[in-house]
Amino acid sequence: MARLASLVLVVRNLERALAVYEHGLGFERIEGPSDVPSLGARHALLRADNCTLEVLEPRDDTMPPGIFLKARGEGVFALGVAVPKPGDVTERLKQAFVRVRGGSEESAGRPRRLFLAPTDANGVLVEVSAPSDEPETP
Repeated sequence: MARLASLVLVVRNLERALAVYEHGLGFERIEGPSDVPSLGARHALLRADNCTLEVLEPRDDTMPPGIFLKARGEGVFALGVAVPKPGDVTERLKQAFVRVRGGSEESAGRPRRLFLAPTDANGVLVEVSAPSDEPETP
C-alpha cells in the first residue's frame, strides 16, 4: 500500500508559514531555514508523525517554485509517495498512459525513485520511492 512520505508547499513568506506549521500546529523543525540555490528558494524542513513537510519560499521567479507561485499562488508544489515496489508503479502508470521520468537505479536495474511531471499528475510534481525504512523487494 502506498503512503504519503512528504509534502512540499510553496509559500510567499517562510517565517509566516513556520509560525503556522511549526509553532501553531506542532511540526518539528529538522532543517533550515536555509537557501536552496538549485531551486532558487529558501526552505525549512519539518516533521510530523507520518511525513515530512518542506516549506519553500521562492527567491527566483524563473525557477520552478517561483514559476509555480506566480502562476498558481501558494499551495502544494510536490508530494512524495512511498510504495513497496516503485518498479511495479512504472508498469501500472504506463498502462494508464502516464510517463514516468528520471529515477535512480537500485540493484538489478530496478528503479528506486521515479518522478511524475505535474502535467501528468494533476498539477503536482510526484516523487515515488521505496519506503526509507525498508529496501525495495524484487
